[in-house]
Amino acid sequence: MSTIDPRHRLHRRPWFLPVVRGVLWTLAGIGVFAIAFALTAFPFNDSGMALGLAPLPLLCVIYAGFTDAYTEVPERAARYLLPYLAWMIGIGAAASGAGVLLGRAWPSLRGSTDGYAIHHGSLFNVLGAALLLGGLGLLVVSTWLRTRQAALAVRARSVRLTGPRVPAVVTEVSRWHQSNVVEMWDTTLRFTDSQGTDRWHTAVHHVRLQPGSRQWIRYDPEAPGRKSSIFVEWTR
Repeated sequence: MSTIDPRHRLHRRPWFLPVVRGVLWTLAGIGVFAIAFALTAFPFNDSGMALGLAPLPLLCVIYAGFTDAYTEVPERAARYLLPYLAWMIGIGAAASGAGVLLGRAWPSLRGSTDGYAIHHGSLFNVLGAALLLGGLGLLVVSTWLRTRQAALAVRARSVRLTGPRVPAVVTEVSRWHQSNVVEMWDTTLRFTDSQGTDRWHTAVHHVRLQPGSRQWIRYDPEAPGRKSSIFVEWTR
């Protein structure tokens, strides 16, 4: 028996998942870097060994995603497929670009005059620089997207609790076609915002309401058209 609510078991160690996530992303970047470096610096010798490392960054990326999928931090709980993909591709591109550039410079650092490396040097330099810069750009974009989604999630929670509560009228009801097991209904409601503008919002409900019935809606007066900040308080 435990005295800790299982739903809040990680609140005792709020540092745990961020540390795990950081370690996994670091290992993923190191793995991609090592593969790119080996394939560039030793294109004919260690290719098989380098490609054998490919599962490592892939597994690290997948498990890093799981740490967010099961996080108890509300700001991260907002589903974030696009920021996650941008961060994953950015890490891979930046690490591989750095690996290619270092691998290209490796013969020179060793004092080698490898004809293959010299002949293909310009191509490798352009490829490495493009990957590195593009990857860093994606990391910046991912951070911005995640920050924006976190701010929207915080705002949505505030609106759900304290946002203006206005009456809404059901205008249309149709069968929700994404489930053949449970009957759900696409319910369209009309409400008027603080500026006197009529707005329509569609939400899924498990009860088939009659057109003309009245419900209540909370919305964000700063962005009355933002669907993620509109909440219906269903009544019979």
